[in-house]
Amino acid sequence: MPTAVKLDFKEPTIKDAEWAAPILYKNSSNICEHSFTTIWMWRKYYNNQIARYEDSIFVRSGDVEPLYLIPVGGDLKRNIQILKDYQHERGEFLTIFGANAEVKKQIDQWFPGQFEWRPSEADFDYIYNTEDLALLKGRKYHSKRNHIASFSSSYDWSYEPISPDNADEVYQMVIEWCKERGNCSDPGLRNERLAIGEALKNMKALNLIGGLIRVSNKVVAMTMGSPINDKVFDIHTEKALNEYSGAYAVINREFAERELLGKYEFINRENDMGIEGLRRAKKSYNPVEIIEKYLGTERL
Repeated sequence: MPTAVKLDFKEPTIKDAEWAAPILYKNSSNICEHSFTTIWMWRKYYNNQIARYEDSIFVRSGDVEPLYLIPVGGDLKRNIQILKDYQHERGEFLTIFGANAEVKKQIDQWFPGQFEWRPSEADFDYIYNTEDLALLKGRKYHSKRNHIASFSSSYDWSYEPISPDNADEVYQMVIEWCKERGNCSDPGLRNERLAIGEALKNMKALNLIGGLIRVSNKVVAMTMGSPINDKVFDIHTEKALNEYSGAYAVINREFAERELLGKYEFINRENDMGIEGLRRAKKSYNPVEIIEKYLGTERL
């Protein structure tokens, strides 16, 4: 193998979905980072870049001290070595992220003692049975059913899929959601709002499916996601207006029941970003698995 394979990293475009999405779909390990939509939606916020080598996709995040997603497709041992060589030619050591426990163990067997690992708990993915979220059966979902019953008794509401006909209304709701948080110019909120807006304009190319809840003809909640593979569907975003208590529970159930039940066995509702309230909310839906992810830094 050459000393270093030339990797031509660039910002992903919608057109890249044509080659990158199939590689990710075929070889994913069920984590949200293995979705082209995730990579593309957050490309500006995290400075995501991609490169292709043969049958593999490489993803880099950040600029000054870049992190590299565990490569997808092709021979993993070869691809880790490619990244090591690539970074060494730049005079830097390799830091990789998105490794689950199994991949971490494999890398340590191939490169013994070369990586120091730490869990990236804020990035752990929450995985749910689709049937659980769609039907909310049993005592463990009693409070969720109560939230939905209260919402239904308070409002005359309806569900509909997101389409080109209502996408603008959905985006206006996202802007309102953003303003509820006080400062829509905050970099994090601004980037999230813009990412959702771009995704709404490119739903077909990104293989996105979305749903919304209306109250008195006003959009008050939305959700949107795409398949990671043929068994796991990833929820990229879910928003509801504060005024409408219970709207999150309603959009969660309706989308799972109407769009995903019978099509995907599991739902990945992504990570909790280290936010305690979000962690409690995700655990309250009783995940069947929490995918642990590790950050590996090459030892000096």
